[in-house]
Amino acid sequence: MRTLALSLIVSTALSAALCEAQIAPVVGKQRIVRDVTDPEGKLVSHSVTLRKYLRNSAGSTITQTYSAQGGEAEILSGQFEDYSRRKIYQLNYGNHEAVELADLPSGPHPEYLAGTKSALGEETVNGFPCLIHPTYLISDGTKRLIGKAYDSARYGLHIKEDNTFEFSGTRTHEIVELYDIQFVEPDPKEFELEGFSFKGKGPAACTKPGASASAELLK
Repeated sequence: MRTLALSLIVSTALSAALCEAQIAPVVGKQRIVRDVTDPEGKLVSHSVTLRKYLRNSAGSTITQTYSAQGGEAEILSGQFEDYSRRKIYQLNYGNHEAVELADLPSGPHPEYLAGTKSALGEETVNGFPCLIHPTYLISDGTKRLIGKAYDSARYGLHIKEDNTFEFSGTRTHEIVELYDIQFVEPDPKEFELEGFSFKGKGPAACTKPGASASAELLK
């Protein structure tokens, strides 16, 4: 799992404006398509991960990974960015556990900082005008350009990310995309996590052997 690290450098005037603005609530879907090929270009694996994306007007977000087998969606796991506690939790819906992963940064909501970063250009994605930003993979202290992110500055949404990176002779092409976006308040019960036990920081998320990596959006 790669960790997105966002630079939180903004002007005083922008910070004040962001603090006054209400964050647009969102209910949507997220799809992750991942193709892995060998050195000869032969497809090794293909996977599609489906998620529900929820963001309330307080800025907290939940992404729920689910399986649609049998015609019914079953939520398996998720991640909770809780801006009331300033914590990120890994959610296990089977065991009703929320395990702390990391602290959230202070300051304005990071998704609303897209307009403060230098952009490569603009493109409309799924009906949303987006700023295009480069994405980087940081591994063993080295930063490499791996793709592009498409951000809606107006709504503070990470609409799409398209990355390609290599490891141990294999090449991975991964597209993460937000779609079926509705600007409505999610069910508050989704964020209450009734019956969940909250636990302190668990072990760090596994990375590929020999690499300490994170993807960073360039300012």
